[in-house]
Amino acid sequence: MFPRYDFESEIFPSLNRISLHVRMKLDLTGTRISLNAWLAFSLEERWVLCHFPVAAEEERKRFVSYLDFLSLRYLGERVEVASSLLDPPWENAARVPEAVEASSKEMGNPVTLDEWARWEPHRRYVLFKLAISKNEPEQFHATLREFRRPESGST
Repeated sequence: MFPRYDFESEIFPSLNRISLHVRMKLDLTGTRISLNAWLAFSLEERWVLCHFPVAAEEERKRFVSYLDFLSLRYLGERVEVASSLLDPPWENAARVPEAVEASSKEMGNPVTLDEWARWEPHRRYVLFKLAISKNEPEQFHATLREFRRPESGST
């Protein structure tokens, strides 16, 4: 199972957009794909990418290899690979990134260091990406409320 967030619930039946969990994998591996490329893959292949582990370096290499295979198969071109992030801000549990701190302060209830450290890296990634996005700040606020709910657990 991979993490799913309330604000993305409408995309999961068809995976018609790239979920934030897959975006995190793309960022961690330094790969880039367009929405058109994503949609060229079969629904089953998109689900595989959602479930593909990337915790270890070998898993990341396999993820990129599979993504490259799909890109060659459907688009006739290799997947775009840039450098992966060396020190992603969401991986550091000892420091709340400025963007997350500022966005949460707008709500009048800043993210505490205890919260940040308690949340899994994939949750911290979502908050970080939504905080730096500026497109839809209400998604950041809704997601923060979701993560703070007692029944929300650590997924």
